[in-house]
Amino acid sequence: MEARTLDLSQQRCPVSLLLAKRAAQSLDKNEKLEIKVVDKTSLADIMKYFELNAFAINVEHEASFAFLTVTRK
Repeated sequence: MEARTLDLSQQRCPVSLLLAKRAAQSLDKNEKLEIKVVDKTSLADIMKYFELNAFAINVEHEASFAFLTVTRK
């Protein structure tokens, strides 16, 4: 199964968190969502949301952005 992608590089909170939540709601069990985030506040909020709501998260930090891979448990 191919992972879905969401580019939030042009978004800031609270819009980025809203878009990430909306995209994750439609994930099936073990399905992956790959998210690109530039804003550090958005990254912190998105990670907190996923940690509290039964998702597994893998984060890769690059120089100017973070790349999250989110999986519904």
